[in-house]
Amino acid sequence: MVDGDVGSFDTRYERLTERYRDLIVRGELKPGDRFPSARELSEKHGVGRTTSGRVHGTLISVGLIEHRPGVGTFVLGPPPDGEQETPALAAAAQEVVDAFDEWRARAKPQTLAEAVSKLRDALR
Repeated sequence: MVDGDVGSFDTRYERLTERYRDLIVRGELKPGDRFPSARELSEKHGVGRTTSGRVHGTLISVGLIEHRPGVGTFVLGPPPDGEQETPALAAAAQEVVDAFDEWRARAKPQTLAEAVSKLRDALR
């Protein structure tokens, strides 16, 4: 058994995600630049396709890159100053909250209801 704070472990996925996030935020990767494919990330950094796919997924979900099927993946750029989340992320989160509210009206689980209530407050 391993003692210690497991949450403090720094994975290659986290390091790569943070590295590319920083490159985009600092402007070293500019909006419109081609972003490396998952295969290219795997080869360049010696990680598996699952890891490189997670990096892509995370950067897409926070609005820093976008994938255009049949064309490639491109940098969108950092969010505007002071904006913590992208409109797409806020819209997706709101959709989850709305779906949950509809479901809760039938089931009423208290713990999950409180968690979604916190998410709803954070979106406001």
